[in-house]
Amino acid sequence: MDRALIQFICVRKTHRRKPPVDPSSPFNVAEEGGWAYCPGGEPDGHKWFKTGGITRAALAKFEWPDEEEAEP
Repeated sequence: MDRALIQFICVRKTHRRKPPVDPSSPFNVAEEGGWAYCPGGEPDGHKWFKTGGITRAALAKFEWPDEEEAEP
């Protein structure tokens, strides 16, 4: 796992609909040690989807999956 890449994105619909209060807050470290990204910057309640490793720039082009595709 390349830890410099974003390994998980939060696909919870309610987290995607609002901008983060702090622009640095969308990033955090997931339990498995890789970078994780929540577009709303929420501290909990995530639905994580494994990306396989993508860059921050690639998020703009990333086709976001539905909540149902996230791991339980």
